[in-house]
Amino acid sequence: MAKWIWLKNGQMVDSHADFYIPLRFSGEKTEIKLSVDSDYTLYVNGKFVSCNQYRDYPFYKIYDEIDITDYLVKGENAIAIEVWYYGAPNWSYYTSNAGLWYEIFQDGTKVKESDEDTLSRLSPLYQNKLQRKISPQIGWGYHYIAANEDGWRTKLVDGFEPSAIAGEGIMENPLPRPIKRMDILPAAESTFVRESNNRILYDLGKETVGFPTLRLTSPVKQKLRLMWGEHIEDGQVRDVIGCRNFYVDLTVDEGVTEFSNYLRRFGCRYLEIGYETPVKVDYLTVFPCFYPVNIVPFTCKNELRQRIYDTALRTLWLCMHDHYEDCPWREQAMYIGDSRNQSLCGYYAFKEYEFPRAALYLTSKNDHREDGLLTSCTPYKGDMHPIPSAFPSSPAAFITSVYEYCLHSKDYAFIPEVYPRLKRLAELYFERMEGGLIPIFPEADGCWNFYEWAEGLSYYMGQRPATASPFDAALNCRVSWALGYLHQLCEWAGIESDYKQRQEALNKRIHETWFNKNTGFIQNRTDEEFYSEYVNSMAVLCGAVTGEEAAHIAEGLVNDKMSTCSLAWKCLKYDALIKVNKEKYRDYILNDIDQRYKKMLDAGATTFWETVVGANDFDNAGSLCHGWSAMPIYYYQTLGADKD
Repeated sequence: MAKWIWLKNGQMVDSHADFYIPLRFSGEKTEIKLSVDSDYTLYVNGKFVSCNQYRDYPFYKIYDEIDITDYLVKGENAIAIEVWYYGAPNWSYYTSNAGLWYEIFQDGTKVKESDEDTLSRLSPLYQNKLQRKISPQIGWGYHYIAANEDGWRTKLVDGFEPSAIAGEGIMENPLPRPIKRMDILPAAESTFVRESNNRILYDLGKETVGFPTLRLTSPVKQKLRLMWGEHIEDGQVRDVIGCRNFYVDLTVDEGVTEFSNYLRRFGCRYLEIGYETPVKVDYLTVFPCFYPVNIVPFTCKNELRQRIYDTALRTLWLCMHDHYEDCPWREQAMYIGDSRNQSLCGYYAFKEYEFPRAALYLTSKNDHREDGLLTSCTPYKGDMHPIPSAFPSSPAAFITSVYEYCLHSKDYAFIPEVYPRLKRLAELYFERMEGGLIPIFPEADGCWNFYEWAEGLSYYMGQRPATASPFDAALNCRVSWALGYLHQLCEWAGIESDYKQRQEALNKRIHETWFNKNTGFIQNRTDEEFYSEYVNSMAVLCGAVTGEEAAHIAEGLVNDKMSTCSLAWKCLKYDALIKVNKEKYRDYILNDIDQRYKKMLDAGATTFWETVVGANDFDNAGSLCHGWSAMPIYYYQTLGADKD
């Protein structure tokens, strides 16, 4: 029986281990099942085969099954596995113990498995214990030392020794990967731009996600900096932005260095090499990586709308690897609210259901906070203090996502698999109710009462006015909206519930508390006569306002009577307008999308941005490829933009 193994000298934070497995081959179909904490690259006879550990939990551990037959030669073969153990959390990784687990089968018979006899070593090819973060969401960068390459991927070299049993607390028998592995394509074309200030700049021509590859010649041994970014507004790549470091180090020897690395995806358009002594670069590019999908054809007669649709589709696709991720450059994390928007677009762009199902199931395992809330990302343990680890509105977004998945896939059998978690999340809200309303959650417990990047809805931790009401209309509307969907899920699954009655009672209290009869709008809070598109749209969607009141709010939405939604949540505004009168507001919605997204295209965008401000938003860290901005896919299809 395969065992979890690791180096004999134990584990250390941010370390790289090499595992060498000799294998005899005489023509049989040969497959390997492989799982690690935290990530891996697999080579057979020195050739790259596969990479990318599925983002999972130690109690829900996933293995890849990889056919390596075509990489083998008759006789003796070398299987090499590089494992990178993070050992510290990031927003896409749940902290666990180091470990490698594998089984090798030939014609269905197991011939090798991980045990103490597997040879391993601490890798000399990387600086271990470097612990330099790219960002809190992505985690560590690396320092590769080309001078220490010793051919270990093709033959056994000195320094290897038997492994030790490890992996305490990790699932003993991992489960098969629930989705397909991503496709890694041949190297993308890149163009030399210029050399200045000890930097050599290359342009991939458009936003791309992939693994770096290069060949260069250095006259001396030296440390180089490999940088990536989405723009060159400063004349070069912004490699350091506050606490973020968009670079890795390469120590190269005198002469030619060829380097390809599959342990960290770069989301970028530009790549740059920084040097002390000038080098000659033969090529610098990436191997693009995509999740395999079938693209549903969609053709608009309107040329602008076709460009917007195609760009939105590329944006969505570049944010799709282990799961939907918010952006491939800065974070690569699955935020629950973001992924809801992305999944909705994916149902139309790809008719894709396996991918969101796996992500939703993984999120249902997100149950390790003492208060029962979801952490802001999955899988994320939430122990990176003082960073807040939970958005109290996320459970409502998760319930919405499960409903929309079942609506589009008709996979009602999925509901019982996740319903216990959905029920518990709903109960968290009910347990906190005071006077029929849900108060905000305590910041001291790592809760950020954040709703969206708009005025009055995005107070950072500690910035909420001390005199502010402890009740937000945004949270209560969001929960009400989700309760309606939870009621429908229960009906599909034949589960008795009182969610509809609870929604109606909550809607009554929302209306009584926040509806301003003088303006006809819903206030954000009782102590502040402030109105937002976000809150008023959700009040319409959840049914807290109906009939003539909803129609009045719709007119306020189209006539800019409220604080505007950010690009991320314009979908709430559009959905509210559709609910009030789809035919009346159809053209307004399509034209509003055209106007906003055309500005980005006119600015040279090849994918759509996090906000319309672009790269200079969020203290110069605005993303230029953000999954939530793919929403034109949904509206162009459901509103029939191809008919105009």
